[in-house]
Order: sequence, then C-alpha cells, then structure tokens
Amino acid sequence: MMNNKMNLYDRLNEIKNVEDFSEVKKIIISLSEINLFKHSVETNLVDDIFYERIAVQLNNKFNIKNFKIIHLNKDKETILCQEGDDLSEENYFLYYTISKNIQIKFFIYNIELSDYQYLCLNTYFKELSNILHLQFTFFCLKKSTAIDHLTKLKNRTSFNIEMKTLIPLAIREQMKLGVLLINIDRFRAVNDEYGVDFGDRFLKLYAKTIKENIRTSDIAVRFSGGEFLVVLMNVDSEDRVIMLAEKLQKKLAETYLSAPNEDHFKKTVSIGISIFPKDSHDIDEVIRYSEMALSDAQNLGRNNCFRYENIHSGTIELF
Repeated sequence: MMNNKMNLYDRLNEIKNVEDFSEVKKIIISLSEINLFKHSVETNLVDDIFYERIAVQLNNKFNIKNFKIIHLNKDKETILCQEGDDLSEENYFLYYTISKNIQIKFFIYNIELSDYQYLCLNTYFKELSNILHLQFTFFCLKKSTAIDHLTKLKNRTSFNIEMKTLIPLAIREQMKLGVLLINIDRFRAVNDEYGVDFGDRFLKLYAKTIKENIRTSDIAVRFSGGEFLVVLMNVDSEDRVIMLAEKLQKKLAETYLSAPNEDHFKKTVSIGISIFPKDSHDIDEVIRYSEMALSDAQNLGRNNCFRYENIHSGTIELF
C-alpha cells in the first residue's frame, strides 16, 4: 500500500535540466487541469452532485472505480463518498491534515497506478482536501438547519421545502395524506410548575414517542411550542387516519416523565385531523383545517381527536 506524500509541485522543483521541457509541460498541464476542476467544484459546494462529479473525474482521469473518502474529526469517521463494489484490496492510502483534529483520508482499491499517475492523484487530493472539508461543513450546517435542535424532528422551514416536492408527487400518484396536528394540553403549565429544563425533557420524550409510533416513511415535525405535526404518507382510508390518531393520542397520554417529587408526570393531548387531497389540494389549507379541528378539540374539552369537516355543514365530527 503506497503512502508517499510527494506531489507534482515537488516533482516540478526537482527538475533541474531546462532542456527537459516535455516533462515540465506535462506537469504544468496536469496542474492546470487539477486547478480547473478544483475551481469548478469550489463554486458549487452546496451542489447535490458534488461527490458524483469527483467520482466521474477519478474514473475518467485515473480509471479509478473503487474508492472511499473519509472525513475524520478526532475519533469520529464520516464516509463522504464511496464508489465501487469491490473494496477488498486496498492499494493506495492518502491522507491530508486540515487542522489539529481533522483529516481527509482517501482509500483506493484494486488498481495499479504508474508513478506519474500517483503523483497526479496525490496532488489532486491535496488540492481538494480543504474543499472536501468545507463541503462537509456546509452539509452539516444544512442538516442542522433542517431539524429542531431540541426534539431532532424536522422544523417548519424544512417541512415547507419538502412539501414543494412531495405534494406534486402525491397528486400524480393519487396518494392520500393524513395530517395530524398534536398539541400537549396546557403545556405551558409544565414549564410554570417544573421549569423550562423539565419542559424540554418532556418535549423530547413526546417527540421520541411520536417517532416510535409512526412509520419511517411518515413525517414528524416540531410545529411550535408544545405542538407537533404528523403527516401520514399514502394512507388507504380516512378510518385508518383516525385509528392512527387515536393510537398516538393513547400512547402519548401514557408517556410519563419522573417529576422532582418522583411522581409520574403525564399530559393529555388534543389532535386535529385533516386529509389531503379530500379536504383540499392545497397542503397549507389542509394544515389550516387541522388547526381548526385542533382548536375545536381544545375548546370543547381537550384530550380528544377531532376530524375537520367542511364549515358549510355546520358540524364538526367528534371521535
């Protein structure tokens, strides 16, 4: 396994004979190509095909089809990119230090490179290492802004963005979506009685319970304060939506946190139910209908699931 850190810049410095112009020209052309590609990816750090472009470049320039790129921060390794089905024989290993605790590592499998190819490859990775770290940082930042930091559920901003893609798909595939707006009854009293830290722990526990009682394909959102929004994907019937809402209501009512006085602290929830596209083909309107149903649930007694019904009927169905 080769781990020689010489690169094209070092090779250029080693050339003493000015008559060896072809070697100088060859190195300059390679450096120019590397810098052009570096600049092209540098200006597209948030591009979703960032790593795909690197994979294509490695394949086209070096015929490398099996490789892995790893971001190492202290002892935590994150695979940035992995290509190929055969990672059995590791031929080359390269690494670059970004800072005291951060390295970028490259593993190349099942290929033999010429000395010159290796020099080019080493220079290529050296030029890209800082960009790879920067892109990874962008990715982490993007991911962190898409979730609620307390509950680790999606936040409203990321949910709204996701809906722009999901709703056209749901319409095209004729999917039904169940929308549940869940509110912890009188949640403010939790903070008033036991403090904000206890209230935060309670929210985290409720978020965990919600995630455990819906499918991985369903969407859970921290909507606001003590409110959660759940979108049930591709449900087969309205009865199924109501049944799942009642199941969630029961599970959440059973969820408890040990209070400072060692009591099992519990809270009931109210749930407003609406359905896409039965209630509307506009998801924002469907959510507004779930808010209306939730408001009625709270006003008429709390600890209930209510299904939104068209206001023209003059009734709201209670389950």
